[in-house]
Amino acid sequence: MLKRSDYFLFTSAFVMDFCTGLVSFAVPLRALDMGASVVELGFIGTAGSLSFTLACTFTGKLADRFDRRRILAIASGLTALVFGMLFLAVNYWMLLAGTAMGWGLLALFWPSVQAMLAEGRSRTQLVKTLGTFNMFWTMGFMLGPLAGGYLYLVGPSVPFATGTIGMVLLTLAITFLRFRSVTTQDEDTAEEAQGRSREDTARFRWIAWTANFTAFFMIGMLNNQFPKLATELLIRPDTLGILLAIPRLLQMTVFLIARFTTWWQFRLRPLVIPQIAAVAGMIVVATQDATVVLAFAFGTVGLLVGAAFSASQFYSFFQEERKGEKGARNEMIVGMGMVSGPLVGGLLAQLIGLRMPYVLCCIVLIAGMIVEYRWYRKRD
Repeated sequence: MLKRSDYFLFTSAFVMDFCTGLVSFAVPLRALDMGASVVELGFIGTAGSLSFTLACTFTGKLADRFDRRRILAIASGLTALVFGMLFLAVNYWMLLAGTAMGWGLLALFWPSVQAMLAEGRSRTQLVKTLGTFNMFWTMGFMLGPLAGGYLYLVGPSVPFATGTIGMVLLTLAITFLRFRSVTTQDEDTAEEAQGRSREDTARFRWIAWTANFTAFFMIGMLNNQFPKLATELLIRPDTLGILLAIPRLLQMTVFLIARFTTWWQFRLRPLVIPQIAAVAGMIVVATQDATVVLAFAFGTVGLLVGAAFSASQFYSFFQEERKGEKGARNEMIVGMGMVSGPLVGGLLAQLIGLRMPYVLCCIVLIAGMIVEYRWYRKRD
C-alpha cells in the first residue's frame, strides 16, 4: 500500500522533471537564437548527458551511505541556482556550462529518490510503486516541453524563470515538510523468487539495459537534433513542444500498463516488439515531412522508452541490496544513450544532412536487438 511519503516523492519527481523539461526544451531554441550550429546543439546535449553519466558513477554510492532526503534537498537547491544562471545566459558558452552542471545535479537526485521508493518492497509492491513513480515523472517531462513551447512564445527567458521558481519551491518543500521514508521490511522470499534465480535477473538486467540504451539514444537525438530539422520544416515552437511531448504520453501509457501486470517480466518479446516499431518510426522521421505522420513516429519512441525503462528499472532493483548503486547504474545507461545520440547525430547532421541521425537510430536499434538476443540465449 502506498503511503503519504510515497506520494510526496512522486510529486517531487513530477516537479523536478516538469522544470527540467521546461529548461531542456528552451535551451536548444535559445542556442539557435544565438546562432548555434547543429554541431553546437549536439555539444549541448552531449555535455549535459556526459555530466549526468559520469556523476552517476558515484552518486549511487552516496545514496546508499548518506541521508537520502538531505541529498534530494541539496540537489534541488543547486539545480535552482543553475536554472537561474541559464535565465541570465547571454551566450552559447553559458548555455553549455549550465546544461552540464544542471544534468550533473540530476544524477544526484534520481538515484536517491528511486532508492527511497524501492527500499523494503516485495516484488509486487516494487512493480506498483515504481510504476506510479514512472507515471508521475513522465507527466512532468511530458508537460514541461508542452508548456515550454507556449512559454517560449511569450519570451525566450520565461521557461528558465518558471523552472527556477519551481525548483526553489521544491527545495523548500523537501527541506521543511515532514515525511518519513519507508523503512526496510522483511521481503517475501517466496514471492521474490517465483522460480527466478539471481542469475536470471542479472541476465535480463543486461538485456533491459541494452534496450534502455537504444531508447534513450533516440530520445537524446530527438530532443537535441530535431529542433533544427523542425526549423527547416517551418514547425512552430508550440507545435514542436507537442511533438516532443507525444513520446512521453505513450511512455506514460506503457508505465500504467506495466504497473498492473507482470507478464512482461523475464521475457524478451515485450522489449523487441517496441524496438521494431521504433525502427519504422525512425524511417518515417528520416523520410517524411508531414507533422501528423511525424507525430505517429514520435509515438513509437515513447512505446520503446516505456517498455525499456520499466524493465531496466525493475531488474536494477529486484533481488538487489545496494539499491542506490544499481539505480545509479541504470541512470548511467540512460545517460550513455543521451550522450552518444546528440554527439554522433550532430556530426552526421553537419557532415551529411539533417535526416541522417535518424538513419543512425535504425542501425543502433537493430544492433541492440542482436545483442539482446545473444544475452537471451545465454545460460549461466
